[in-house]
Amino acid sequence: MAATATTCQAVWLRGLLTDLTGWASKEVVLRVDNKSAIALMKNPVFHGRSKHIDTRFHFIRECVEKGLVLMEHVSSEEQRADILTKAHGRVKFTEMREILGVEDLT
Repeated sequence: MAATATTCQAVWLRGLLTDLTGWASKEVVLRVDNKSAIALMKNPVFHGRSKHIDTRFHFIRECVEKGLVLMEHVSSEEQRADILTKAHGRVKFTEMREILGVEDLT
């Protein structure tokens, strides 16, 4: 679900920037930590296992096929968005904060 929302926003922003600047923009790289989701996005052959997936998921697949979006795997330990969506212990929180480039001012 998050990948669908992100893909919609990324494609819209890509189109907006192309309209404003006139430059043809490159494909948007989305970093996803779920290998199964990436496999389903790239390979349309999984029909037996993915019959329940509705049209939102197929939108991502079409964007990947058209070259608008590139899906890339990133491990959960390096997923920068996790600090914004999950609770972490002090050590992990500090590591994630450093990955984002945020400094502790205290």
